[in-house]
Amino acid sequence: MATNAADNKKYLLSWYKEKDRPLPQLKLNHLYQVEVNLKPPHGNANGVGFDREKWLFRHGIDGIGTIKKLQISEVSFQSVNSYNNQWRTHLSEIINQHFTKPRINALIHALSIGDKSHFDQHDTATFQGTGTAHLIAISGLHIGMVALLGWFIGAFIFKLMPRQSLPKPVLQIILGWVLAILYASLAGWSVSTQRAVIMLLVLGMYQLLRRPSYAWDVWSTSLILVLLFDPLNVLDGGFWLSFMAVAILIFAFSGQFSRPNKALTFIKMQFTLLIGMLPLNLMVFSQLSLIAPVVNLIMIPLMTFLLVPVILLMLLVGSLLNGFPDIMVILVQWISLQFTYLLDFFNQFTWLSLKAHVHAWWQYLLLITGAIWLITPAAIPQRYIGLIMMFFGLYSPQNKVPNKHFTAHFLDVGQGLSVLIETQNHHLLYDVGAAFESGFNMADAVVLPYLQQQQISHLDVLVLSHQDNDHSGAANQLLKKIKASTVWGTEAKHKACLAGQSWIWDGVKFSFLSPYNLIPYMKNNSSCVLKIEGTHTSILLTGDIEEPVEYRLSKTPDINADVLLVPHHGSSTSSSIDFIQAVEPQIAINSSGQYNPFKHPAKEIVNRYSQLNIPFIDTQSSGLIKLNTYPTVLIRETRQEHPNIWRKKSPNKSSF
Repeated sequence: MATNAADNKKYLLSWYKEKDRPLPQLKLNHLYQVEVNLKPPHGNANGVGFDREKWLFRHGIDGIGTIKKLQISEVSFQSVNSYNNQWRTHLSEIINQHFTKPRINALIHALSIGDKSHFDQHDTATFQGTGTAHLIAISGLHIGMVALLGWFIGAFIFKLMPRQSLPKPVLQIILGWVLAILYASLAGWSVSTQRAVIMLLVLGMYQLLRRPSYAWDVWSTSLILVLLFDPLNVLDGGFWLSFMAVAILIFAFSGQFSRPNKALTFIKMQFTLLIGMLPLNLMVFSQLSLIAPVVNLIMIPLMTFLLVPVILLMLLVGSLLNGFPDIMVILVQWISLQFTYLLDFFNQFTWLSLKAHVHAWWQYLLLITGAIWLITPAAIPQRYIGLIMMFFGLYSPQNKVPNKHFTAHFLDVGQGLSVLIETQNHHLLYDVGAAFESGFNMADAVVLPYLQQQQISHLDVLVLSHQDNDHSGAANQLLKKIKASTVWGTEAKHKACLAGQSWIWDGVKFSFLSPYNLIPYMKNNSSCVLKIEGTHTSILLTGDIEEPVEYRLSKTPDINADVLLVPHHGSSTSSSIDFIQAVEPQIAINSSGQYNPFKHPAKEIVNRYSQLNIPFIDTQSSGLIKLNTYPTVLIRETRQEHPNIWRKKSPNKSSF
């Protein structure tokens, strides 16, 4: 993250390592002069997965870019925030010196200075699958625990040195605030810690003012102050999850916390949260871990009363001594190992999770009403009615494609391609998008979440049009998570997608029109060209073919199609006039990334389709494009249907 002092704007910059040239370490509190390629904030729009545009808008990012050159300035500066960052960086260096095991190192970083970047993808999936992601993100649970520690310390100090001028409750509240604010500073004042501190301040103020208040008073006052402090909190899933969790506990346990059996109350709380948070969890994550209550019953006490206090004590000593005592390092390592062992054990049972995509309003109504019915504190009759409501709320009827028809989903995978074809009983995926050295790939980011949303757990056919990264780079990641009965492609390990191969699914015909052979491999011009023909509509999927192959295909009798996937993302080397006229499409759909370095689609190509009176739709301006062939042909564009403030609305009107 970088800030331009001249225009007071915030930019998200990336710096990619070059071969045999490692990235230099940036110094804190120094100004840098950088040469960057800047682009407006942008991202993919598919209605599933991580919404990057929303995240950039939420964090006030004015532009994103890539660093080309960097030069340090002689000028340095100091501020309260810079001193805090120095402290956090210093502790991070000490942690790296004493904890060399990656998982332990990542856990200590997350629970001490709020840095979760050290976790790998496996650990992240483990936290999500076991319902413990909230434990490694410093939030209300951790801030509250530290404040409680300050409360007890205050009571102990008052017992040693009682003062009439400083009453015991005041001392306890002040020490609770101080420790909570210090911990929030150590965590870098993330959004979740800001919310937690505000709620804690409100609770303390009610007690200091000695005014009678109910739990709902504290909750509602905190909610108002959090939104006044930062109205964009409403865009964070964590905001809704945290406030709803507290509201559910207040609603379900009002007047019951004074019961002597605290252990039983704690157990009931976990299962109450499981039921009460089910509608919101399905809305945000589309899944719910059914073993989360059992896992949290064990992990929350281990985390809050043992691991975090010991880590904080170690950090305090380390700040004073410029190093951690060996005995404390050994103790933290041992506790952390037990924590990771338990997580790995529970991770074996992640199949005990509820995965559902709730779309209709009546489903949410049934789920919410059923959850309230079940967790209402009073002894109401016929509780089983709540279970029946939730059961029917989870039922999501599938709108099957009629026989001889199909649906095509052109996914927004940036500068790449991925098209999902559905018939009545079969699913075909044409290309999967790119994968990058950082580990980020379009299979995990877009394709798999979308397949899960469509309740597709198996692919009958995967077609990898050719071997370019932007088309087949994420294939390995995809096939790790979902099975494909047949993989067509251009590599020796694939079934060759040669012209003449065809089959029929549910009255829909699939035919490969190119290539004629795969030896020699001609890169773009060896792309698998697939034609799909339903009762009223046909689509031609062209991969990255260029003019030589287009010329040959234009002489083919059955090349015509109603919908044309624009070849090679709209490159100037494709979409020849003869080819377009031979296909005679009623609409052209292009897949390209916003602000891509190749400047696809080329202006001359867009103009060419326009001159031929063929509507031109692009994923970079439309997001996900969905084409239904029944009852009439209809094209739906995500950006047009969901014109959120952080998205660009597509100007295209798409139907024919």
